[in-house]
Amino acid sequence: MNLKQFEALYWVARLGGFHAAARHLKTTQPAISARIHGLERSLGVELFDRSRRNARITAKGRELVAYAEQIMQLGSEIQQRVGTKHALSGRVRLGVTSVPAATWLPALVRRLAQAYPGIALEFCVDASESMRERLLAGELDMAILSADLPPGKKLAAERIGRVELAWLAAPALALPAGPIDPATLAASPIISDAPGSQLRTIADQWFRRAGVSARQHHACSSLVARIRLASEGMGVALATPAAATREISEGVLRVLPANPPLPSLEYLLASSAPRLSPAVRVVSTLVKELIAERPGFQFFYSQARSGID
Repeated sequence: MNLKQFEALYWVARLGGFHAAARHLKTTQPAISARIHGLERSLGVELFDRSRRNARITAKGRELVAYAEQIMQLGSEIQQRVGTKHALSGRVRLGVTSVPAATWLPALVRRLAQAYPGIALEFCVDASESMRERLLAGELDMAILSADLPPGKKLAAERIGRVELAWLAAPALALPAGPIDPATLAASPIISDAPGSQLRTIADQWFRRAGVSARQHHACSSLVARIRLASEGMGVALATPAAATREISEGVLRVLPANPPLPSLEYLLASSAPRLSPAVRVVSTLVKELIAERPGFQFFYSQARSGID
């Protein structure tokens, strides 16, 4: 018996198949099968029922998965506590949204290379909703998400920041100067994110709770494009004022005080299996340190705009 065999068993059981485990471990399906067969020979039991088209884990297999997890955790602790930083190695598949990718991601790569040269990063820049599904499928190890996670024990998450939201409009729209309510704003075109996104959900719920809906709702996944459209008077954008600091200071856009107030956009650091990999824990710590060095997520939004424009 060896660590790779227990690792194969754990990921086949967790991801629900030999092919999925092979993709996660960056190997082939025959290699995963060989590891499982070797483990079965060593123990003299069947861990998977192969009488059907899709192999199903047996009762003995399920019992062994708990031990496999403990063995993997012990191996990780030995590597982290006994080994040196330069000896620590691994691959971390990190998912980020466009704002982190344009701001603190390069600093993360530099710090990781200096402190832990044996750890390799693989990046995925995508929408929060897509990365959430990839985490659940075992295709990412960790991700920065701006959306609530679905229930379940497969993911661990902690809140790491929030962004204040506001309605932004061009003065040409001649909207009221005071607090604006859903019924009044519903007559104007609204510019937010794609349906199903957290930003779009926030906008829809704000109107729905007042018993109204926007007359016209434009879906735009680009923060820069949303602010540009609002600046051109195409509608009222839902965004953080920090991303439109220049437009607000120049009078191109103004903040419309919302009544009732809009909720904040929450950010989460989510991991698919944070206890099993010291490399994931290292990257998680560095990410939180980078974020803590700044006054808040508003800073990153303003930096993202200045880096793109």
